Amino acid sequence: MHNSQLFHKWIPNKGSIDNPLVLIHGFLESHTIWYQLPLSKLNRPVLLLDVPGFGKSNLLDDNHPSIAYFAREIDQLLRSYKVSNCQIVGHSMGGYIGLDLLEHSENVQKVILLNSNFWTDSDQKKKDRTRVADILLKSKNLFISEAIPNLFLHPEKHQTTIDALIQEAKTGIAEWYAYASLAMRERSDFTSFLKEHPERIEIIQGDQDALIPLSTMKENCTGWKTIHIVKDSGHMSLFEQAEEVIALLHTLLQTN
Repeated sequence: MHNSQLFHKWIPNKGSIDNPLVLIHGFLESHTIWYQLPLSKLNRPVLLLDVPGFGKSNLLDDNHPSIAYFAREIDQLLRSYKVSNCQIVGHSMGGYIGLDLLEHSENVQKVILLNSNFWTDSDQKKKDRTRVADILLKSKNLFISEAIPNLFLHPEKHQTTIDALIQEAKTGIAEWYAYASLAMRERSDFTSFLKEHPERIEIIQGDQDALIPLSTMKENCTGWKTIHIVKDSGHMSLFEQAEEVIALLHTLLQTN
């Protein structure tokens, strides 16, 4: 019996939950982003959840903003279901949370970073995170309306999807979004950990991701890690190339 405060749901809703895949969404998103993918093709139980402060999950932490807080809440959820072996797919911020779980939770075996990365922010990026937090507190809806379309390589091809993402994001609480932006600013660097355990991470990267340039990803992975590149996609590969992403996930999860 679970006692977590996190909103979550299992797909399928009945049956075994052994060796599940845990899907963790990114900033300004919720569990609903994963409905874009034909999850039944993965042939395994899937746990969808809303990170604290997003979707239907409340943020109850009054301490210094921390990715580790998000990870602890998810770990508590996994423990409540007695999950002893799982893999994680994390989109963007969800990848950062997944990495924290990979290092600190004995229940997580592998993390797939989807449009995410494993190094800390540059000084300029940290300033940008602070600025985003400030803007959210002043003009949340305007920021959301401008930020989400820029995540897509061809936003004009996905207007209905973008409108839906914007409308859902606007229902969130500005202070909770600001917390998450500052939590990302303060996150740990996992480069050394992953170089020591390369078999526990996979990377799926959009070739035109404006937030994480492919050239930067290649530079950080040279000599130790293969990048699985999704062509003609930006930061939202799961929307822009859903069939390719689900095929990659199916292949990478079979090799676990």
